[in-house]
Formats: sequence, structure tokens, C-alpha cells
Amino acid sequence: MKFELNQYHKNISKEDLIEDLRKVAEKLDKSYISRSEYEKNGKYSGTPYISNFGSWLVACEIAGLKTTRRKEDFLRITNEDLLKDILSVSRQLNTKSISTKDYREHGRYTVQTILSRFSTWSEALAKAGLEQTSFKIITDKDLFNEIERMWIQKGKQPTTTDIKNGLSQYSLNTYSRRFGGWRAALLAFVEYINNDEDHANTVQEETIQANKSNKEQKLFEDGKEDITSRRKTSRDINLRLRFRVMQRDNFKCCACGASPANDQSVVLHVDHIVPWSKGGETVIDNLQTLCSKCNLGKSDME
Repeated sequence: MKFELNQYHKNISKEDLIEDLRKVAEKLDKSYISRSEYEKNGKYSGTPYISNFGSWLVACEIAGLKTTRRKEDFLRITNEDLLKDILSVSRQLNTKSISTKDYREHGRYTVQTILSRFSTWSEALAKAGLEQTSFKIITDKDLFNEIERMWIQKGKQPTTTDIKNGLSQYSLNTYSRRFGGWRAALLAFVEYINNDEDHANTVQEETIQANKSNKEQKLFEDGKEDITSRRKTSRDINLRLRFRVMQRDNFKCCACGASPANDQSVVLHVDHIVPWSKGGETVIDNLQTLCSKCNLGKSDME
């Protein structure tokens, strides 16, 4: 099958536009045609109508159509028709809920018509027996996590080009609206990573090592004392510390040298050198970057 781009309709005459508008009205047996209705059934998009006639309503008027819906036009579309079409779109998309954007793209009627009957989109979904749409609030930490993921995957600072090419799950506008631009987003990320909280961990680790005596370690190894009772850090490795460890290790596995920058199937982990279960603390000098394969192999040997 030959693949071709859609043809541009730059040289359409006004007569051709009006003729096709009338054909669609006749086909649908309607005296009023909305732009969305025409675009689903007509030969052209709504854009050349706006360009040639100034507005959609002027084009309708020239074509001899109504410029507003009549009361009987609304009455012909029953609530049941609307709900059935909402369900039809949900089945088409194989989802338990649809947004107004989904319906505009796939529905038979206009969102405005549905809202005029059911007041809110949520009410229309409820009447149709569908679940409510949910909007995830994107936090600063979500964005920082994504910047970290991209940075690790590339092995270097991600760029706006990377985002435009689809590397990020969020758009460039999302970062810009939150931080004032991509550069500002990177600066906020670096500031977050370099938070003094993690510098304190490094100092804390040095203190722990200095105060740990051979006698205490011997007691632990003999099973006579639970060293976890003197823990100074938790087992969890936060984003800040994880990124700093990977950056130190050049975003490569310390065991085999694998890197996501060279092989996208590589997944990097940050792991304790001295296992946490054996007294190792969650501090930068006791952490290393391992790929998932090496990390699994290390676990099998412990």
C-alpha cells in the first residue's frame, strides 16, 4: 500500500466550498450544520471556509443554511441519542471514561449540545454509566523524576530537542509553564539534587565510619548485637542521592560498564555496597551504580 501525505486544498474556489456545504446539509437532512458536523462529513476542513468567508456562520448564510439551531433541531436529538453516542465513543476507544477532547474527535454531536442537556460533562458520563475522568496533578517532583530519567537514559543533560523528539512523557510547555523555561527547569532540578540534605548524609557517613570500632563489628558478625538499632540512615535511596551516585559513576554500571546511552534496554539501579541488612548505611560512599543484570547477580551471591 502506498503512503501519501494529505493534499493541501489551497486553491479551492468559493463556489466549490459552498457546493460541498450544501451537499452535506442535504445528506444529513439538516438546515443548520456546525463546523464539527461538516468536518466529519464534508470534503474539506473548516479552515478554508474561515479564510474565504471570514467566519463559519457567514459561509452557512451564503449557502442558504440557518446560522442558529432551531428548537426542533435540538428536540430531534434525544438524551438517549446523546448517551448512546457517548457509550459508542467509549467502546470505540476501549476505555471506561472519555474526555470532552475524546468526544470532539470521535463523537457524532457537539460537546455543547451534550452540556446543554446534562449541565456538566461529569453528569453526562454518570448518566451513560461511565467512570469519571481523572486529571493527574503533575508535581514538581514528577517533573524532576522525569528529568532524572532522561538524564540517565542519555548519560548527559537532556535538551529541548530531546523533549520535542518524544523523550519526555511531558511536553516542553509543561516544564516552561511550571519553571519559566527549560533552562529554568534544569536549574531547579540541579538545585533540588544539590540540596544540603544530602550533603548532610555524606558528613553523617564519615562520622559513622570514624566511630565504628572493630569490636562493634565483631559483635555484629557474631550475631550478638543488632547493629540496625544504631542506624543513622534509612534503607530507601531518595532521588537526590540516587542521581548524585549515578552522576559520580558516569551513568554506567560499575560492574560491566553498561549504559542506557549506548543500549536503551539497560536499566540502572543504585545499590548498597555493604548490604543494608548487614549494617551498611544509605550514604553516597556505600552506594554504587549497577545495571539490573549485575544487581540481580549480586543479590544471588549474597
